[in-house]
Amino acid sequence: MPSKRPRFVGGKILRNTGHGIFYRMEVAVPDRVEFVPGQFAMVSGWPGNDPLLPRPLAIFRAGGARGTGTVEFVYKVVGRGTALLSGLHEGDPLSITLPLGHGFELGAADRAWWLVGGGVGFSTVFPAGAALSEGRGDFEMFLGARTRDQLPPREWIPGGNLPGRVHLCTDDGTAGYFGPVGDAVRERLDGLKASERGRLTILACGPREMLRGISESALARDVPMQVSLENHMACGFGVCWGCVTAVREGEKSAYRRVCKEGPVFDAREIVW
Repeated sequence: MPSKRPRFVGGKILRNTGHGIFYRMEVAVPDRVEFVPGQFAMVSGWPGNDPLLPRPLAIFRAGGARGTGTVEFVYKVVGRGTALLSGLHEGDPLSITLPLGHGFELGAADRAWWLVGGGVGFSTVFPAGAALSEGRGDFEMFLGARTRDQLPPREWIPGGNLPGRVHLCTDDGTAGYFGPVGDAVRERLDGLKASERGRLTILACGPREMLRGISESALARDVPMQVSLENHMACGFGVCWGCVTAVREGEKSAYRRVCKEGPVFDAREIVW
């Protein structure tokens, strides 16, 4: 039976293909995986112990039937671990622990949602878009990158063919809005009526500076926001305390583990 509790599984790669600067990997696992959008997995597939630690990858999609399952990840090569993952082929084994962490909270049916992905952060917010699509949720997406070649393929975007659903933003102006995605979000917020802001929740994942800027704009307008942090992780279970972030706790501050209490937090809690 599928389980939402973290478990260690062995998998085999079904495909691991490059799409521009991104790779999309589909893996066969022994049973169907259930996850909350925003949760992640710790993944390794290289021989030996170099590098020693697995790599955290957002769960992009999961499916399958009873007794068999598939899980997909989207990643970008940023270091030795992801470089080794990009060199794996169909049939190669993987070691995976999933699902991990605290995901997005999508319980309010009467909300409007803005999903913001900067860089490879889209791989975290796209599952939220897919879940909202299934529930006929009202949502839009803001996707930011340095240039058009670093945006995700259109066919990956949940509901991407609907007019007005997707807003592309590039720092160099080669696609969509000319400027950072945070600027586009702030301009849209300024154009909303108070009643529209009252229904809105923002979900975002990307570089910390992007998240900080959007959260300042959102919270100044009383718009709730959930942020998925991309801190470096070592164990993935909250044992090593290597991925902590400072949060507000009354008039004081405390530390929370991004891999355990996060990676999704209420933006009001974060000490930026």
